[in-house]
Amino acid sequence: MKMKHNKKRNTAFLYEVLIKEYIKSVVRKEEDKRKKCLKILKEFFSGTILKKEKDLISTIVESKDIPNELGEKFLFEVKKSYGSLDKKEIFNAQTNLIKKVNEVLSKHVFSNFVSNFKDIATAWQFLNSDKIDDPMSRVLLEEKMIRLISSSSKKEEEMKHVDNLTYKMFTKRFNDTYKNSLRENQKTLLTNYIISFSDNGLGLKCFLNEEIGRLKKEISENKSVKYSDKMEQIHEKLQSFSKTPITEEVVKEVFYIQDLVYEVFKK
Repeated sequence: MKMKHNKKRNTAFLYEVLIKEYIKSVVRKEEDKRKKCLKILKEFFSGTILKKEKDLISTIVESKDIPNELGEKFLFEVKKSYGSLDKKEIFNAQTNLIKKVNEVLSKHVFSNFVSNFKDIATAWQFLNSDKIDDPMSRVLLEEKMIRLISSSSKKEEEMKHVDNLTYKMFTKRFNDTYKNSLRENQKTLLTNYIISFSDNGLGLKCFLNEEIGRLKKEISENKSVKYSDKMEQIHEKLQSFSKTPITEEVVKEVFYIQDLVYEVFKK
């Protein structure tokens, strides 16, 4: 018996289509929609029950090269964690999210193409396989999951959540628009911020860690320059970022500090 899959009740799918809509709004320069997408993503996927469910589904889908002998144990632990989630709370949160998307954005958001939809659907079915009456169907589903997580990772998965066509469109539009007005480190900062939802912010965190270190070093090595008091304040500001979460405001401040440091210390 094949378990019916309702994509609107698959939190990983809901997350993916919102990410696609966010990227599309950036490419098309639809600032109002971009802000709406970002607000919904933060509301429903920041420290929430939906984030927990999405992360567990993604843990399975994104896992590769796990030896067969460990695959069964791995899936058991993921399913155990999934079983501890409040399914009624998840259902209610999904209902609110679907309603919010329909009201604030459009029902067409759910038609966005998700390249790894098949894997997402299968992972969801596996985590909910206790609803399947036929034991053999459950066994076959588990075998399918083991094959998925033991398969070799593919190079094209480097942009797991952003399909290549959309990303290329964004990159071209972004470079064409800003190539003459932004320096390379500013373009890199903005690019990492824009796609931060698609890689859980890993690229942004890594870049900011290096870039903040570079800015602090440049200020420290030029303490004798004029505006030294102001530079000291900026140095302290950069230092404080290590103790605060990465937000849009932090990205904006680093962006402007990049500009200021360049203007003050340029030869």
